[in-house]
Amino acid sequence: MEIEILLEYVNLFKKGKSTVQERRCLLEEQREKLIEKQNNISATIKRLDYKLELYDDIISGKRKDFTETI
Repeated sequence: MEIEILLEYVNLFKKGKSTVQERRCLLEEQREKLIEKQNNISATIKRLDYKLELYDDIISGKRKDFTETI
């Protein structure tokens, strides 16, 4: 979580029970942002895995290098 969000959360916490719903919403928003980041990271890893497989095929001779002409 960003420091600004943590500070906001702490300030709300200090205000007591009247801010429970607001604190919960803040945490839920942060959770959604983290899930989105996690999905983006997973997609990037899949793309990298695909590219690594291509390079493994080139190294093993199953495929020509991208810079070679046919």
